[in-house]
Parts: sequence; C-alpha cells; structure tokens
Amino acid sequence: MKLKPVYVYLGVFILFIAAVVYFSSTTKNSNKSVDINSQAQMPDDDIHGKMKSQGNGDMPSRENLMAGAVEKINNLKSDYEKNPNDTLKIRSYADVLIAHKPEEALKLYEKILKVDPKRIDILLQMTYMTFNQGDVKKAEEFNNRALTLDPNNLIARFNTAGLAQANGDEKKAKLIWKELAAKNSDTEVGRIASELLKQMDIAASAKSK
Repeated sequence: MKLKPVYVYLGVFILFIAAVVYFSSTTKNSNKSVDINSQAQMPDDDIHGKMKSQGNGDMPSRENLMAGAVEKINNLKSDYEKNPNDTLKIRSYADVLIAHKPEEALKLYEKILKVDPKRIDILLQMTYMTFNQGDVKKAEEFNNRALTLDPNNLIARFNTAGLAQANGDEKKAKLIWKELAAKNSDTEVGRIASELLKQMDIAASAKSK
C-alpha cells in the first residue's frame, strides 16, 4: 500500500506516542538549570578512572561502547535461553532486538502474548513495529486488540486516528484527535493531539494556496 508523504510523516510521529509519554514523564524533573563549575573535573575514583583508561581520555571509546552493547545483548539472550518461559526475560531480550532484528523481536512478543494475551503494552509495541515495517493492516489488528481489552486506552485511541490517516481517512483522524485534545488536555496524549491538529490545519492551508 502506497501512503501519501504527509500521512507517512504524521503516522510515524503519532506511533512514537508511547515513547514520548514515557520519556516526558521521566525527564520532566531533569530539565532544571544547574550551575556548572568550569573548573570541575571528573572524580578520580576507581569507577571514573576505569572510564578514562578504557577510552584513552575522558569518555569510553566507541569500541568499548559497542563491546558493552554486544555484551548486554548476549547476557539478555543468555538469561532468556535459561528462562524461556519468563515473560520478563523475554521482554527484555525482545526490546534490544527491535532495531536490528525486528522479526525475531516480534516472534518473542508473540510468545509473551501466548502466555498472557491481555498484555496491552506488548500489543501497542507490536502496533508500532508493524507500522514501521509498512504493514498498516497488521498494525490495525494489534491496536484493535488493545482497544478491545481497554476501550479507553489513550495511546490505542490515538493510534487509531493515526492509522486512519495512514489509510487516507483524514476526517476520522481529526474527529478522534479533536475528542482526545478536548477531553484530555491535561495529558501528554491530549497535548500532542492538539498539536497535530494545528499541523494538519497548517498543511491544509498551505495546500489550498
């Protein structure tokens, strides 16, 4: 299915909503300004000393960072293989596979759903992944399953609008986002819905000129 550029842009944007909500809540208190001493130096303790020596400077080298990432993935894989029915271990390993082995990650998420088909977090994750792979129909299936479990889930409802727009139904998308913006203005979902509506109006205005 070929999607119009504007639909792709907005669709990809809205399906990052889960990450936006999560990171906005966890970093809200980290944006306060602090005074930085220009003469300050890295502490000369055992931990920071190792960081300096590994990177031949003040920061770890790229090679060491890559090695650390590979080691983490291997450790998570090992934990999963030792505990193949532990959904927490499965989830942790699947999460690190999203970027470079999405198909394997999807299979692991499916395994979690077989154990607990009511995992809305997994269904939303699979909505995001299948959409990114260009499979809008599959993304709709996962999102609808999440809505069946929780019709009031804001992220799933938000995604419904984005998926509708990806299918060319801009009218439906706007109706859902308007409702979310009006009734949930105090939430991150409501605020982003409001911002998207403004972007859509700007795009429509530019198109009419």
